[in-house]
Amino acid sequence: MDQLVVLQEIYASFSKGGDGLQKIDIKAIEGSCPEHLGKLLDSSRKGRIDEDVCRELSLKLQDVYEIKRLGDICRRAGLPSLAINTYNRALSLCRDPILRPVLQNNLGQAFVHQGDLAKAAFYYQLAADCFAKEGDHIGLAHVLGNLGSAYRKSGEWDKAIEHCYRSLKTFEEKGDDLGIAQMTGSLGRIYADMGEKELAARYFERSLTDFKRLGDKKSAAWVLDRLGRIAGQRMDWDKALYYFNSSLSLFEEQGESQSQGIVLSNLGRIYLQMGQATAAREPLERAVLLISRQTKPSYQNALYCLAKTYSSLAKNCLQEEPGRSSSRQQRQEASQLFVLASNRYHELASTLEKGQAEIKVAEAIAKSRSYLVRLCGDVQGEEALILVERALTFLDNAALNANDGNKAGILGLQRIIAGMKEVHSIGLLANDPLMLTRALNNASEYLMGGAQGWATEEAGGFLCLALKDINASIDVQRSGRDATEKLQAAAVALRHAEKNLGGKESSANRIAQAAEILEGPAANVSLQCQAALQLIAGAMVSNSLNKIEDSNSILTWDESVYLLPVTEKGEFMVNIKINDLHEPESEPIAKTDLPVLEISKEGYVAKELILADGWLVPIKADLACKSYGQLLLPAIRQQLRAGKEMPLKPEEGKPEPFEKAFSEANEFSEATPTAPAAPDPEIEIESQESPFCRSKALFLLKVMTALLVMLLAIEAILYLI
Repeated sequence: MDQLVVLQEIYASFSKGGDGLQKIDIKAIEGSCPEHLGKLLDSSRKGRIDEDVCRELSLKLQDVYEIKRLGDICRRAGLPSLAINTYNRALSLCRDPILRPVLQNNLGQAFVHQGDLAKAAFYYQLAADCFAKEGDHIGLAHVLGNLGSAYRKSGEWDKAIEHCYRSLKTFEEKGDDLGIAQMTGSLGRIYADMGEKELAARYFERSLTDFKRLGDKKSAAWVLDRLGRIAGQRMDWDKALYYFNSSLSLFEEQGESQSQGIVLSNLGRIYLQMGQATAAREPLERAVLLISRQTKPSYQNALYCLAKTYSSLAKNCLQEEPGRSSSRQQRQEASQLFVLASNRYHELASTLEKGQAEIKVAEAIAKSRSYLVRLCGDVQGEEALILVERALTFLDNAALNANDGNKAGILGLQRIIAGMKEVHSIGLLANDPLMLTRALNNASEYLMGGAQGWATEEAGGFLCLALKDINASIDVQRSGRDATEKLQAAAVALRHAEKNLGGKESSANRIAQAAEILEGPAANVSLQCQAALQLIAGAMVSNSLNKIEDSNSILTWDESVYLLPVTEKGEFMVNIKINDLHEPESEPIAKTDLPVLEISKEGYVAKELILADGWLVPIKADLACKSYGQLLLPAIRQQLRAGKEMPLKPEEGKPEPFEKAFSEANEFSEATPTAPAAPDPEIEIESQESPFCRSKALFLLKVMTALLVMLLAIEAILYLI
């Protein structure tokens, strides 16, 4: 099998998923780099792309079409830097005037994925100039739409709408129904990011109607997914679930496993927002299995939501009914769920180059909680101390990675748990009254330090008073006097703290129980204080964790795997602007690297697929487009669009943008983090020149050379005569 065909199959597997790659015989690969390509195929079968193998291949491949397809694979696999280097090499080797703007466009896409919109716009401009020069209205319209997408990402809404609208009008003038459907979807995306939900929904519904009429189920499925996210923003849960399930059914019907995973991730996120963690668990677990690890940011967003779901389920296990504590079995289950959450956070952090700190904090806190929740009434002595020590160790890691906003809360939590440790050490000091008293005093001091800013200001103040009275009662008891008065004063302060806790049921119950213990007769002051301090520490830990962990916020990453901050309105805080366009530096290609374009018959088929399988990307085309209405299609383009040069299958003869336009493999989510969003209609325009044009030109050149030689020979003979 020709290696160009193998590269095409690997690229196609990113969109369709499935087990098609398993049917390829590695030993049957033919070409210049069969060994390296075999390694790439093997890693692709395992759901990942080997970056080192891709890097070696990008330097060894000599055919420009093979290099171009390898760049596409790297871009789809979330390796934009390697894709940029590969496309640059392909551009240096390219002698095909039709393939060149395709490479420029794809290079622009790679820069978009890297987050460098200025360089992306530069290369889009180059591609746009080529399409304008050729008079290719459709190609130019696609480029305009892609530039609109770039402006949308930079938050320049007016320019984004202008370019997408001009693209839409061009498609309408040329009667391109598919382009019309795509651009209405693109405009819907812009309005969705602007927070104009009603207007966005209208454009998406129009786009959905067009795709259904065209019989494009895949694109219709992505539009349904987008409509589901808008419904989620409105908190119209029933409609959101309907759209997501409809989208999921269409993808299942077509066997699109990766796409199913993305929609399942969005569905799970909606359930999580609804507070239904149990319902969110199954779709999110399936999503993580179906989405490739290289599919950024979809994999990261699914991992995060799954970790968040495990934490929510663990907290649900710990919910107590009034007057009754959770059982040891429930605590063990909660501990296991916190471990699962910690593992997912750890995996997520390993996939992030930037913004790891917040995830590492979440990981450490989840791990710490897995130990803390196992502390209950029947866990005492050395076992309790070991659990507390391990919880403190992971909190140290959390404090190291915490920002200024969270660090104070984590340090306060550490003081509370240090007090809890002193309380649990009391059981080992029963034979040493002096050490026992010191441990109780230390516990009270630590807890007073952690009570600053606890719950409400009033509750924290009353709690500090209670802890001071408990500390004083210990000293009074050690001196041989009656500590009842101090214990009663502590109980009164605890009752006031309970009232100021409001609806915090779990913490209020523990404080109430501690007050009841202190209100009893002062038979054994040390035991009473120990039991009360243990309950107070538990209430403080629970409350502090709730303050540190914001259970209502759901984070989202963009296609460059940057964490997206969100305003109160749910809009992305984007500060990037497209300006200062300049050509990036690139290393020249040595003459020894120039390609030898010898492609087998099988390779020609793969080339035809490569040249017909996609669309393009954004460019700043203001000048190039001013006269686009007067440009005419070249004759060869008209022939190619009529299918005269290349017989294609129905799916091969049309671009494949809308799975990219609305899929999430390489895009970030809507204005609110309802779900990781779908990519824009970044058109991956592929060249459609006949593979035989170059050979015809060479033939004509040879004929003309032969004629010239003959004429020179005749002239020489005449001269000699």
